[in-house]
Amino acid sequence: MRPGEGKRRNKRLTEPFRKRAKRFLSKRLKTGLAFGSVVAIFVSGAMIYKDLTTTPYLAIEAINVAGVYRVKAEEVITLAGIRSGQNMLSFKKAAAIEGIKTQPWVAEAFLKRGLPSTINIDIKEREPLALIQLDDMYVMDTRGAIFKRYVVEDSLDLPVVTGLRPEDIGNEEALNGLIELMAVLRGRQGFNISSVSEIHYARANGFSVYTMEDGVMLIVGGSDFEERLVSFEKVLKARGGALKGVEAMDLTNPASVIVRLQSTETKEGGEANEQKG
Repeated sequence: MRPGEGKRRNKRLTEPFRKRAKRFLSKRLKTGLAFGSVVAIFVSGAMIYKDLTTTPYLAIEAINVAGVYRVKAEEVITLAGIRSGQNMLSFKKAAAIEGIKTQPWVAEAFLKRGLPSTINIDIKEREPLALIQLDDMYVMDTRGAIFKRYVVEDSLDLPVVTGLRPEDIGNEEALNGLIELMAVLRGRQGFNISSVSEIHYARANGFSVYTMEDGVMLIVGGSDFEERLVSFEKVLKARGGALKGVEAMDLTNPASVIVRLQSTETKEGGEANEQKG
């Protein structure tokens, strides 16, 4: 090292204490101002929110409920947890909707705040499709959801579905087949859902429909329900519209319907105009 080199380097690296202190204080001041601004904004926002959720100018004056048929509007309002005079912003929308959906008949619920003083609630109720016999009688909707126990107060005039077991409820083939069969029966003219008293399910041969008149069992299987019901109507027409004396019809082969009478069994062609044999 050359004489005086270390001394000169130390001199270049050394700053006066006052200059370093000034820079340190400047940085801390900037940080403090930034933090203070954030705190001020937060406190200001909290105060504004508190004012909005307590101001009488946003008090609820009207609660409108639409789309209810089986569910009472008063029950919907109670389940939503809101009341007249309450501040419009003092409740959580999601929590109110979840409260409404605890009513079994409610499939969907929508809530809108109509500032400054109105709450609008739109309800979509479940559409019942059938009564399902399990350990008790239950109600199934058009989406295939079994959503409540049946009670007399429900006043439902629907076909009863028997033969399903709890494990069948998760069976897509059985459930989708039932929904398809019900859709066909509900949408057709002639022999339709109003002519059916019971639908029975068996894993071996699918669905059987029991007629309201004479209680005749129509074995329709698991698919092609419309084609098979058309065959039934042709056989019925060939018999002069009478089902008396018929115990069952196997419609799984529309071209050769099997008619089982009380003491004998005969075959009738699907296109036949009169009973054979």
